[in-house]
Amino acid sequence: MKKNVYLISILFVLNACGTLNMVQIEEPVIKVYTDLTDSKDELFVKANDWMIGMFVDASSVIQFSDKEEGILIGKYLMNGETRTISSFYGSSIDSRVYAKIDIRVRDNRARISIEPLSPWRYDESGLTIFDYSKEKFYEDMDRIMLSFYNAIKADKIQF
Repeated sequence: MKKNVYLISILFVLNACGTLNMVQIEEPVIKVYTDLTDSKDELFVKANDWMIGMFVDASSVIQFSDKEEGILIGKYLMNGETRTISSFYGSSIDSRVYAKIDIRVRDNRARISIEPLSPWRYDESGLTIFDYSKEKFYEDMDRIMLSFYNAIKADKIQF
């Protein structure tokens, strides 16, 4: 009986210790919207306002902005956190996943491109903080692109 309990506990521990896989997305995902009716300046203001509203975390920043060229580029925190573990040496675990969001606007059209800045670790077992899958990344990316589209299609505010 003791052997069975010991064996079952070892199997449980081994099963709980999932392996970390690296998730790599090679190509950016790009969407182009051509059904717009605003000028480049109006679309730039809407896109800039959208970015300010989306980038609410201090880790998410607009890194480059050029109104004349219609370019906005930012680094966005898709998921994750940094956890500090109290120990004699002190250490931290970083599960953050960042993406570059590149927006280009012209008269009557806009383009958004999203790509991860680096590969990230993923644990299929779900027992660690590395729980951000490739599928979840694509779901979040679709949500971001829909939010962007809704923002640039919205009517401008009249004063």
